[in-house]
This record gives sequence, structure tokens and C-alpha cells, in this order.
Amino acid sequence: MLRWYIICFLIWFSSNGTAQTMQDELKRYDVVELRIKADSEKLNHILKIGGIAIDHGSTADSIILVVSKKAFQTFNELGLSYEWIPRKESTLRVKDYNYISSLKSRSACMEDMNYYPAYQAYVSMMYDFEARYPGLCQTLDLGTLSSGRKILAVKITSDIEDEELKPGFFYTSTMHGDELVGYPMMLQLIDYLLCNYDTDDRIKSIVDNVNIYINPLANPDGTYRGGDTTVEQSIRFNNSFADLNRSFPDPKVGQYRPIQEETEIFMQFADDYRINMSCNLHSGVELINYPWDTYSERHADDSWMLRVARDYADTVQSFSPEGYFLDEDNGVTNGFDWYEANGSRQDYHTYFKRGREMTLELSDIKRLDSDSLPSYWHYNRNALLNYLEESQYGLRGKVTDCNSGEPLEAEVYIEFHDRRNSSVFSDSISGQYFRYLAQGNYTISFMAEAYDTLSQIVTILDKSNNVLDVELCPNGSVNTKDNFDDEIQIVVQGNKIRIQAPTRLSGFRFMIYDVSGQKCHEGDIIDMSIMLDTHMSPGLYSLVLLQDAVPFSFNFMYLR
Repeated sequence: MLRWYIICFLIWFSSNGTAQTMQDELKRYDVVELRIKADSEKLNHILKIGGIAIDHGSTADSIILVVSKKAFQTFNELGLSYEWIPRKESTLRVKDYNYISSLKSRSACMEDMNYYPAYQAYVSMMYDFEARYPGLCQTLDLGTLSSGRKILAVKITSDIEDEELKPGFFYTSTMHGDELVGYPMMLQLIDYLLCNYDTDDRIKSIVDNVNIYINPLANPDGTYRGGDTTVEQSIRFNNSFADLNRSFPDPKVGQYRPIQEETEIFMQFADDYRINMSCNLHSGVELINYPWDTYSERHADDSWMLRVARDYADTVQSFSPEGYFLDEDNGVTNGFDWYEANGSRQDYHTYFKRGREMTLELSDIKRLDSDSLPSYWHYNRNALLNYLEESQYGLRGKVTDCNSGEPLEAEVYIEFHDRRNSSVFSDSISGQYFRYLAQGNYTISFMAEAYDTLSQIVTILDKSNNVLDVELCPNGSVNTKDNFDDEIQIVVQGNKIRIQAPTRLSGFRFMIYDVSGQKCHEGDIIDMSIMLDTHMSPGLYSLVLLQDAVPFSFNFMYLR
């Protein structure tokens, strides 16, 4: 407490000189950072003022605020004591397209970026990826802002015709325009995936099995606040001085802040493209943060999230010098445990779009010196690939109608486990679903309106996938033998008989009879196959499947 009053006294004592310096910073950059004493009642009032946001470094005792020039006057009228935190200057080299393309011509793969691209150079680089790798890469124009700048992404995948069978994965960076580290890092990742596809088996496997979307720059207006050829005046906010990571619909409080044009573009992107797993890149601290930001309780899949986050931190630490990526719990934190945030994109994607998104903080320094960029790329490269690979694992499959074979939209739900929109849905066009789960046994239920619910027991192992295709039958429909006659397989292996049945026979009762009508075996079909250890005599037998007292018979020969 004494320390706080000393700080306030020093600020007051030097108010004339400090105010002038702070005003210079406000005039040049349109924002300043201030530290205030923590007071939840006053903070709630402050955060209702547009152009003010909580920043990294806040603690239980003090809060760091980013305050825009327009909001500063309103804030100052509150009469609160504050400490001005001068902006840290960095060496931020910005290169044009001619320089960048000249480097590219000397090597098949992009050289390590020790610079930030000018805006037009960035746009050209994004379209160059498509031009150089037309079979693997497509550049997506997600939308144009009122400033004229674009929100761009690339889609990377092979076998375009089979893309519906793959999970969708999304990396996005720099929605806070002055958190620059992830911006060139994502450009490096795009190039790394494309230029190594034909020579690196790991990269080929990732690109072949995942639909990858990468947006290196989510807030171009904030990054190029001072003009298209400099990032010196980059700010957290967009052109409207809004914090984009507080402008998404929130699961708990609804629309926390007005939706921004950038937010609308990314919400439309989430509607247009199936994204199952994603990550939002920031800087200002060094850690990975997982949902929820808005709820104090844990997500239903907290164990999976914690394991994936821990893997990221452990990998980064193994490829970086001692002391990197150690904030909070050794580089990992739950969002709400860190500090409550409403309107975050992480919670929007996880709750409303049923995906799984985490937030990555890459550097204690937001505007990292250009010369340090290659080091941070190499610190994180393997961890970024590991995280991307996680989208291939877990439970996946296809849900179809048992009669027509057409794809179905169905909820994939785990009783006594799922809560707060943690269940997922199969895609209405392809029928594909993807569910990420911690290692263990689960009873999965598939539910669709006007269809009978089907439940299956599955075993999930870390870093592996379990494929489960299911067929749902309309309510009250009756299966006929013709529906699945060709799908019943009876295989004899020594003393064992394996009966392989279609998924929709789960819950049927089965019986095996010999030629005299003597019952040899009976039981319920719980999974899709049964292995019987038997000592039956060689000969002709009948398999009878029973549903609602309607029998279906299949004859087979048993020969040992």
C-alpha cells in the first residue's frame, strides 16, 4: 500500500514534465498505457468507456490499461491516480516487395524474416503463395475494410476433392495491431508448409490430412496505423479504437462490445468454412491460454485442452533458451484463472461454433526488434506443427441415413460429460464430424431430429484417431434384411467366430443355432463386431438377429 502511494506521489510531483511527455505520446501514437490501482467497481465503469482495454501485466493489485486519445479525456475526468507507462521503442525494419522478392529468388524456401513487410508487400506475398503452389494453396480474400485494406488468408491442402474428409484448422495472428511477433511468423509457416511439401514426410502428412487456413494479419488498420510502409505507430485497437478481442458475442454476457467490421468478417469466415481447431496468436507475455475466458468453471474437455497446451509449452521450451515461455504456470494458463475477459474470439469459436480454440502469447515484447524475429520463429516452429497435428487426432467419422445413405447433421454428445456447448455436430453436407477428447473410454451418442439415437462405447488414445462411422434410422422405421444382408460378415478364425455388423445393428440381440435348432450362443450387439470363442462342431449354422421381435436369419458354414 505504501509503495502505491509513493508511486502516486511521484507522478503528481512530476506532473508537469510527465504530462507533456505523455501528451506527446498520445499525439504521436493515439494511445497510451496507464497503470491504476485494482478496484473492481471502478474498473467495470472504466471498461464501459470505448477506447479503453485491459492489457497484459495486470495483477490482483494493479491494472494496466490501454487508453486511446479520445478516451483519455473521459478517463481523466474520473480523477483516478495513475502511472504512465512509456512506450518501449524497438527497431522495426519494414521492407517493400522488391526487396522481399529478391531474397526469395535466391532460395526455394523463404529465408528467415528479420523484417516486417510493408502492407502492399504483404498482400503480394499472400497472392504469390497461390501463384507458386497452385495445387496446394489458395488465397482467400475474406473482406475489405472501410480503409481499403484487406483481411486475407491462405488455404493449404492437397486433394481438394477429398477435403470434406479432413478437419479444418485455423491459425490467425495480430488481431491486436501492435502485437507483431506472430505476423511474420505466420508468413514463415505458410512458406514452410508449401516449400517442404515434396521433401518432408511430416509436412506432407499434415498437408494431406488437414484443411489448413492461415491469416497472418487480422487487424491491418491497427498494425499500419501510421501508414502502409511503417509499423512504428502500430496500436492495439482498430480504426474505431475498438479491442477486437472483446468484440465477439460472449457466451455469458452476450454482445459485450459493438461488433466491428473485422469481427463480422471473421464471423462470416467461421460460417463459411468448417473450423474444428484453431489458435489465435498474440504477444505481450509468453504462454498459451485455453478456454474459458468468460466462465470460472472449466470446459468439459479441460483435460484435453490442458494436455495440448502443456505439450505446446514443453516443446517450445525444448527449442529455446532457458527463461523463455515461462509465464503463469510454466507457460500455460486457463483463461479465467489468468484474468476474466468477455467477448474473446477464443470463447466465441469454442462455444458458438463448437470448435476448439486457444490463444498463444509469443513474446513479452509486443513490437519485437526485427533482428529477433528469426529466433522466435525457430523457438516456436515445431510447437506450431505439433499443435496443427493435434487436429488429426481424437474421434472422427461420418453420420448417414440408414436407408438412403445420405449425410446427416447430428449432435455427437457424451452424457455426464458435455456441458456449455461442448458437444459437436456432424456436417450437414458431408456428414463428417471431429471430436477432440482426452485419453479414456466414452459412451458417444449420435442424435438427430426425427431419428433414433445411437450410442457407442469408444476408446480414445492420445495422439491417435478413432474412426467411427454411424448410420441413423428414422423414428419408427423398420430395418429389413435387404437393408443389410450384404453388410453382415461372418469370419471363422480357428475356434473363434467374428461377426461384423453395420453400425445400425447396435442394440440388436443375436442367436446362433445349429441344424437341429439347438441354440449355441446368444447375446447383445453392443459394438459393431462380436468375437465368440467357441467349440462348435463343423457344419451349417444360422445367425439370427432380433429387433422388436422381428427376426432376420443368415446361414453360414463353420469349418475349423
